[in-house]
Amino acid sequence: MAIRKQQEDNRQDKKVLWFLGAIVFVFFLLWIFFAPGRGLLHYLQLKKEIAALTEENSLLASRNTELSEDIKRLRSDDKYLEEVARKKHGLLKKNETVFEFEPPKKKKE
Repeated sequence: MAIRKQQEDNRQDKKVLWFLGAIVFVFFLLWIFFAPGRGLLHYLQLKKEIAALTEENSLLASRNTELSEDIKRLRSDDKYLEEVARKKHGLLKKNETVFEFEPPKKKKE
């Protein structure tokens, strides 16, 4: 009788230990997913941010290349320099006159 009681107690102890182990495991999984600043969700957010910054970096690198080519062209090509000076800054040659005409207004019916 005492042996049977001891075996029953051991089974119940094992059940309690399994239950406590399962609870600890569930809390551990929840910690992995939702830990502030370290969890899986934070990791996924950082991964998205890295992808966005990498995309922005490549766009800025291509823009930098375009601007470098533009600078080289401005330094070496006088015709391009004159074109830019006329378009962007409205510069004129000596004895040049600019006439600006307003487009005709549409008549209202």
